[in-house]
Amino acid sequence: MVEKRGVAKSVKWCCACVIIFCLLAVVIMFLFVKPDYKTSQGNLTTEKPWSRASLREGMATVIEYNKQYNAYVSSEEQARQAIREYGIRQRRRYSNPPVEEIELQMEKDFGILAVNLGEIEAETAIDIQKAFSYMYGAFPQLNGTITNLSLGNFENSKAGNIAVTQNTEFIINEEFGQYPFVVKYEIILNAAKFKNRKKLLRDCERQVETGYWPKGSDITSIVVHELGHQLLNVIAMEQFGLDTFYYITEENEEAYSRYVTDQLSMNQNVAKSVLEKAYGIWKQKYHHTGTKEDFRSSISGYARGEQADGGISYTETFAEAVADVYLNKETAADASRAIVDTVYINWGFKG
Repeated sequence: MVEKRGVAKSVKWCCACVIIFCLLAVVIMFLFVKPDYKTSQGNLTTEKPWSRASLREGMATVIEYNKQYNAYVSSEEQARQAIREYGIRQRRRYSNPPVEEIELQMEKDFGILAVNLGEIEAETAIDIQKAFSYMYGAFPQLNGTITNLSLGNFENSKAGNIAVTQNTEFIINEEFGQYPFVVKYEIILNAAKFKNRKKLLRDCERQVETGYWPKGSDITSIVVHELGHQLLNVIAMEQFGLDTFYYITEENEEAYSRYVTDQLSMNQNVAKSVLEKAYGIWKQKYHHTGTKEDFRSSISGYARGEQADGGISYTETFAEAVADVYLNKETAADASRAIVDTVYINWGFKG
């Protein structure tokens, strides 16, 4: 009996020790092991919890390029002014004096209503400006046809894109399709790509190594590619008689509708027409005998224009050819040179 009591007493004593040890451990952790803190200007602030947005830190811009408004705009000049003022408001959202100087110069030199390059490095802004100088010199009809050039945050399906050239309805009149309304013609640069200059240049090198992009591709050629899209847009505008393109009224709504419809992937009639003419030059002037697929793929892997749905993006072939000629001039692919030849021959651009 005494032995059992001694054992029970020992068990109780061990349990008490374990409990005391656990309590001491909790106290020590509370006193000495504190949550992770960051010091900011002398004040302690808690670490931000992880979120999907935290992955984009340093890769996003404060610029809001995709806002849309409901208002009545009574004239073409009011439409222009509304786009300008929106660009000015966006510029107030960031402070980047060296880049702002380039923005204002580009607006003046190229007839762009609003340039908002945001927080990018000045060296990258110079590369972008270089692309515009080349393209507007080679194809002066581009002047004044882009209303906006902006950095932007790409979401969802666009997140993987480096840049997009598009037209979007900026100011609607009560409801979509009711006249008049204001349209922006814009090139948007993905902030997640353009704010990381070193990585973007490495990506260019990798795309060249795999043959997916033309030899020598860089930041300037990316923007030249986008301006190649706009060059094709200008050809379409001319073909459809869309003169006043950012202020849409009952007078020009038919031309605008035809222009927008042709941009759909199921149509692309203007792009197909240009490439058909270029394919003929490629065979006759440059003495090739390959198929149309051979013609496109001789430029680059991307120029094949293959889409996920099995279709062909002829607009991508065209834009890639323009970038190839910019980069490699007389040593560019014969197909690229044939496409640029076609523009000079058929649309009155200077050669």
